[in-house]
Formats: sequence, C-alpha cells, structure tokens
Amino acid sequence: MIRGPAAVIRFALTILCLLLPSLSNADLLRIAVASNFTHTLNTLLPEFENDTGHDVEISSASSGKLYAQILHGAPFDVFLSADTDKPQQLAEQFPKIESTLFTYATGRLVYWCPKECEYPLSGISTMPATLAIANPRLAPYGLAAKQTIEALKVSTPTLVTGENIGQAYRFIESGHAQAGFIALSQAVAARLPASQYWLVAEHHHAAIQQTGALTPRGLNNPAARTFIEYLRRPEIQAQITQQGYASLYD
Repeated sequence: MIRGPAAVIRFALTILCLLLPSLSNADLLRIAVASNFTHTLNTLLPEFENDTGHDVEISSASSGKLYAQILHGAPFDVFLSADTDKPQQLAEQFPKIESTLFTYATGRLVYWCPKECEYPLSGISTMPATLAIANPRLAPYGLAAKQTIEALKVSTPTLVTGENIGQAYRFIESGHAQAGFIALSQAVAARLPASQYWLVAEHHHAAIQQTGALTPRGLNNPAARTFIEYLRRPEIQAQITQQGYASLYD
C-alpha cells in the first residue's frame, strides 16, 4: 500500500522513469542504408520527418556489413541494401519479413577518371595503373565493377579496394587511385563534370536492383512501415531517379 504524499510522488516518478524510454523511442526510426544511397536518403528525409513527425537515424556501410550487423542484433528497423541477395538472405533467417521486401531503386555504375583518360571500350587494351572499386564480396557496386572489368577483357590493373562504394570514391578523389568505378548517384551528388565519367553499359554486369525490407525489429515499429510506403510513392521515386538511378517505371 502506498502511504503519504511523498510515497505517492516517488511511485509516480518511478512509473514515469519506466515509461520515458518507450515514449522517447515511439517515433524513432533507425535505417541501415547502403553507402551509395546515403546522399539520396538524406535529401528525402526532411520531407518524411516533416510530414510524419518521425525522427530518423541512419547508419551507412556496405550492404554486406549492414547485413552482418542486423544478423547480430543491431537495432535497425529498415534495411536498404544495394542488392537483392542480402535482404533475401535476411528473409530466409527471419521468414516474417519476406512480405516486406521491395525494390526501391535500380543503380547505375560509372567509370570515373578525374584526369585525362579514355573509357576502356574495345580497342583499348589497358586501364590506368591503379583502379578503385568497392569490395566485390561486400558491395554490389564492387561486384558490378569486377564483372565489368572481366567483360571488357582488359589488362587487369592494380586494384585499390574500398570497403564500400563511398570509400572507393574517396580513393579516386584523393588520388590514391587514378580512376575507378563508382555509382552514378555519387557523380550526380558531387556534380562531377560529364567529361570525367562514363556510364557503364548495363550488359557488362548484373543488374543492380536495390532492395529494401523491414528488419524483425521493424515489424513492430509503425514508423518503419510508413517509411517503406513513402519510398514507394511515385513522386518520391521521381526524386530518386533525378539523383542518378534508373526509373522503376520504364
């Protein structure tokens, strides 16, 4: 039995302290996003937060690294991968999320050479001495780059391998690599001169279908479901296309 005003106040404060964590996180959405989509996501979030009142925290890395973190219990609600394989593998581990898988973007690969050089199409036998790509084992854009190098049948250069496509970009930007393969969205975001990069023909590599999904934690977060519906909206898809992705409606 609770007796006296002081006891009542202490009891009320105890209940409030227990409730505060759940109240403060009620509208918090945590998104794990592949590196190539980070800039685009950041341009979309202000409108989403303003329209819904939800707060969003993002963590960016390679798709493979994010997948491993989710498997080990990282507190993410939404997984935006740069491929289809990782979300499908996650759904195999957690079948309840399978119905939430959806394609949110189709990526395009570009060959970026900041200094004077040519795109290594047929007739050009070599690439620059050092070439940056993302890790093909972890990053879908890195796998697409590896497939492109093999398809072009050029002399294999010295590869400078980044953990993700963001690191590959920084290797080229800093001069640690003379050229390399990055996402078109990165070229658009950085406003690179059109004379410095070439769009890679899609038949040189497997399609970069970027798939999103709720995580097991996200199944219980209404903000997560609201967000994936937001990404599906035609006007949002139009903005994504403007950021350097192929249209899902072609």
